[in-house]
Amino acid sequence: MWSRTMGVAVVGLSAMCAAPALADPRLDEIVYSPYVENHMLELEARVGQEIGGGSLSNARTLVTEVEYGVSDRLSLALVTKVQRAPGESQRLTGVGLEGIYYLTQIPTVGVDVGLYGELIKGVGGASDGGEAKLLLAKTDGRFQGLFNFIVERPFSGPRGEVFASYGYAASATWRTVGNLRLGAEAFGDFGDDHGFLNHPQGAYVGPQLKWEGRPRFLPCEIGVDAGWLAAVGADRREASSQFRLNLELARRF
Repeated sequence: MWSRTMGVAVVGLSAMCAAPALADPRLDEIVYSPYVENHMLELEARVGQEIGGGSLSNARTLVTEVEYGVSDRLSLALVTKVQRAPGESQRLTGVGLEGIYYLTQIPTVGVDVGLYGELIKGVGGASDGGEAKLLLAKTDGRFQGLFNFIVERPFSGPRGEVFASYGYAASATWRTVGNLRLGAEAFGDFGDDHGFLNHPQGAYVGPQLKWEGRPRFLPCEIGVDAGWLAAVGADRREASSQFRLNLELARRF
């Protein structure tokens, strides 16, 4: 039941986004889980690229993270963000610190809950900012559903542009052969301080592939997360689709 519900939810969120509105491509996002592994060092690089004609055509974001599991509940990471706006060269736009804290599992429904926090120091004229997420996860046999509620806010900027925006990231995947998981993911918006859920928002939604394992010839685990997402609603004015790829190396110390 939970797997069907979460699978429908991922697609349903994109259906909410069918009417024009301002959109955030959230190219720097992935769908986070609330789980933390103690003493695990992770090196991660992820890239998001807008594809097709539109106002954000060929925009790209590259994020790198060095993360360490401080305990069974807390991990901390150093983060860098490199972005390329349409018609501009690629440049470093932020360096920061992020943390994930596992809270608990909700009884009866079996949903795991965690919190995410990030502080970014803007570089090259980019604003300093903060981001917080509520992380939810449900695992049922071969199925896993993840949902992130996102709040982000710049700390400085032009008058009238310093306000919080709200969004989501969600995925529903099933383990198929070995460690290969297939499913779908979606990234979209709920609005901002000027209007929360008072207008349908844009989104990106599409198929997702995930794999993790430890090849015999390597001393570490490898994780791959890839998706090709179609623009829905207002986001079709920005680009027709997005390609996302996340690569991760992990080793316990």
